[in-house]
Amino acid sequence: MALTKETKGKGTHTTVTFTVGKNEAPSEANVILLGDFNGWQTNDSSYQMEKKNGTYVKSIELETGKSYEFRYLSEDKGWFNDHAADAYVPSPYAGIDNSVVDLTALPAKKKPVKKVTAKKTVAKKSTAKAKKDDLKKIEGIGPKIASILTDNGIGTFAKLAGASVKTLEGILKEAGPRYAMHKPGSWPKQAKLAAAGDWDKLKTLQDKLDGGK
Repeated sequence: MALTKETKGKGTHTTVTFTVGKNEAPSEANVILLGDFNGWQTNDSSYQMEKKNGTYVKSIELETGKSYEFRYLSEDKGWFNDHAADAYVPSPYAGIDNSVVDLTALPAKKKPVKKVTAKKTVAKKSTAKAKKDDLKKIEGIGPKIASILTDNGIGTFAKLAGASVKTLEGILKEAGPRYAMHKPGSWPKQAKLAAAGDWDKLKTLQDKLDGGK
């Protein structure tokens, strides 16, 4: 699963693409995207997700600066959440959480370029942030898990490739039950290919995986 956000122009609206990968839906039946943005109307066919080669996709434009609760509805298997959501909040129904897509962080504005002295340049280099990779390119890792891994010192493909599955499982368990359910067994192998720039081999591997497993 994945949430892809693209903000253009003045940044007042963001196009969010919701993706349910192959074998991530509970069945092969049609899936509808429902949430705050369409009043949770189950009869709103305009929010039915497009199905292609077993993957479900739907792109919608949402107002930037807000967060939206949502879930997916399978025609024959009922409701299910997005494991790559930005957050989860309790729904009106006991024991059930809604997924959240968070657009409260506005796009960063470009800062004017300032002339700096050699001394300041040296200082800037010494305080530069450590390199980070987009861990969301690893199947099974969403925005929240990527953040958790980075906070635990695993913010690059190289470091993820060198991490043991036991270490990754410990980090997920420490983060809480929502994350402990994920299976990181293939993440180091995927990360090794990503670190080497073998994107074709990575795609071939991911096509064989089931939600990163």
